[in-house]
Amino acid sequence: MVEFWTTSVGRPDSVVRAAVQAEERGWDGFGTPYAPTMAFDPYVVLSAVARETSRLQVAPWVATPASHTPASAAGSIKSVQALSGGRAILGLGRGDSAMAYLGMAPAPLKFFEAYTSRLRNYLQDEPQPFDLDLDGGGHFPPVDRLGLAQTAKQARFGLFMKGIESVPLDLVGTGPRVLGIAARHADRVTTAVGADPARVAWAVGVVREAREAAGVTRPVSLGSWVPVAVTDDLAVGRQMLSGTATSMARFTAMYGKVVAPVSDSDREVYERIHDTYTLAGHFREGSEQSKVVPDDFFDRFAVIGPPEVCIQRLRALADLGIERFVISGPASGPSASSTPEQAERGIRQFEEEVMPALR
Repeated sequence: MVEFWTTSVGRPDSVVRAAVQAEERGWDGFGTPYAPTMAFDPYVVLSAVARETSRLQVAPWVATPASHTPASAAGSIKSVQALSGGRAILGLGRGDSAMAYLGMAPAPLKFFEAYTSRLRNYLQDEPQPFDLDLDGGGHFPPVDRLGLAQTAKQARFGLFMKGIESVPLDLVGTGPRVLGIAARHADRVTTAVGADPARVAWAVGVVREAREAAGVTRPVSLGSWVPVAVTDDLAVGRQMLSGTATSMARFTAMYGKVVAPVSDSDREVYERIHDTYTLAGHFREGSEQSKVVPDDFFDRFAVIGPPEVCIQRLRALADLGIERFVISGPASGPSASSTPEQAERGIRQFEEEVMPALR
């Protein structure tokens, strides 16, 4: 059965209310972002969500290596796992705006793979050797310097952490190298390449080929993070998703050059988005970067249209092996072109018509 996830950000009480409503309306999962200078601690908020819900899966969407050491990140989500009765997932990415607002670029690939590997071992309660290179730069000397008569010989959870159900790792990727890391180490892989079936098919193929090359045989769940607006007015739908779609599209040209096979015309669009990108417009409707994107690009990258069109577009992705959709929907509020009533109507149509048709 296809899963549907939604996200929310704001004050803890409002996020908890949004999660309770999501569960009541039939969503399968709920995420809230890691962004230390912009949002509240996701693990604290998700703990509150876990206490107020009974079925909803919960995850930080998404954590980054800048948030915690592997052991600390695993300990935080295991706390949510214990409170939720086994409903926690750890969403992880290299980092973007959360790290940019700390003055940092996304995690280097070599470090990210080492971090991901150690993190999954902690999540699955697999003991591993100490690795001081992951302490944030080798700042701390080894424990042997203390000259203790007895000390730990390997890194693993113990004491009160024993018996907590393992937590799946969901790694979000766009380019071939991150998707390859996800294929080798994650339990769930979520593509962030938009809703064009050709792009999603390519990403799924990268994951499958990397798993085969690495000899990975454990099951993997494939997901897709897509912008969706249910509306009969394509122009309004494009505007509602302008911030979300362009911010997600930028992942394909994070450093200015496209990291996936695309047409020459789309390559120009991705690179224009990068060249005009302002952090202040990140995921914001009407941003400067959204003004350089042609309508046909929006129509392929996002899912926009009445319920029957959205069903057809998402079913085409499910046919590629996608089992989980993380939905970024229309914006609302003072800067939005749509009214709160329009946005709410589109969301309700998605919940009442699109989700049931795909389950």
